[in-house]
Amino acid sequence: MKTTNHDNIEQLYLMDSAPGAITKINGKEYFYFGGTSYYELHKNEEVINSAINALKKYGINSSSSRSSYGTTQLLLEVEREAADYFNCDDAVYLPSGFLTDLAAVHALSSRKMFDIVFIDEISHYSNEYAAKLSGKPIYKFSHLNDVDLEEKIFKYLQQGQKPLIITDGIFPIFGKIAPVHKYLSIIEKFNGILWVDDAHALGILGPNGRGTYEHYDLTSERFYFGGTFSKAFGGFGGIIPGNKIFIDEIKNNQIQNGATPPPSSAAAASLTGLRLVKSKPELKFKLWENAKRLKTGLRDLGIEVEDTNVPIVAWVMNSKSEMQKIQKELMKRDIVIQYIQYIGTGEDGALRIVVFSSHTSEQIDNLVYELKKII
Repeated sequence: MKTTNHDNIEQLYLMDSAPGAITKINGKEYFYFGGTSYYELHKNEEVINSAINALKKYGINSSSSRSSYGTTQLLLEVEREAADYFNCDDAVYLPSGFLTDLAAVHALSSRKMFDIVFIDEISHYSNEYAAKLSGKPIYKFSHLNDVDLEEKIFKYLQQGQKPLIITDGIFPIFGKIAPVHKYLSIIEKFNGILWVDDAHALGILGPNGRGTYEHYDLTSERFYFGGTFSKAFGGFGGIIPGNKIFIDEIKNNQIQNGATPPPSSAAAASLTGLRLVKSKPELKFKLWENAKRLKTGLRDLGIEVEDTNVPIVAWVMNSKSEMQKIQKELMKRDIVIQYIQYIGTGEDGALRIVVFSSHTSEQIDNLVYELKKII
């Protein structure tokens, strides 16, 4: 975590332990509300032991592409388990979550499923790169605005063209959920398709944690999504579930076969984390409960927050210096939140809090209490 953006680093905070409700930073333990290990699985003993055992059996990596000799039984297990979890035909496991957007959009483009792209104006960098690499015309629509999206489609879509809408599922700073149910109804009019980067929603939203499409109870062949194991599931790497034709296209394209597969330790951790989230729904319910407790406390301070199960809250204050001061004052009280400059925060940035299922009620209440004293 940095107090400024990548180009202007004022102070670097070094994590000296696994992320959790209590995390060691720069050699000191803090109550940690600054990351996205939502279920604290990155330090889970079962997850770690599975990673160790995989290293002993498979080594660091297969050191070969999936199209050659690089596929292991472990990688196939990850994909089978993911397909089962998301109730899809198949899934493809990629070396990073960043690559999911590129691989998916490339596959959709290869199958000639769209001619023009409409993307949320503050969608993640990886979505924007994927759109650019498609080589298709790109138009940005106002953040979360289905009315502007439809107006843009009417304005720029030409006769016979099919649109692709690209968006995040949960936007990572302010924790807002994209109205993908509205987007879906729009693209059905135009024979289009929808791609959702669900990195922050997988394992979090929906009765089974399947993400944004389950949150809205959607079923559609026009809806495509992917995400990462590196947040809720305590692992690492990108995952794209979907129908067999779509997944086969990704498995046979350059992005999959031009990269060495994820390390065996990451694959085993991802597999174990996925199984734990699937078998322990109480983790999700506790996370939702903690999100509600945090948001209720912040709302009492006059901070506007989204009334959802998303465990992310962010807000903007009068100035960059004021927000940095609050972040530093909380650190003096052994509490870590983020001051962050990111897409959609504006030049001054924002303060951001993320709660885990492992945070206690006392830790959450103490954060709100100390924040109230500072504000």
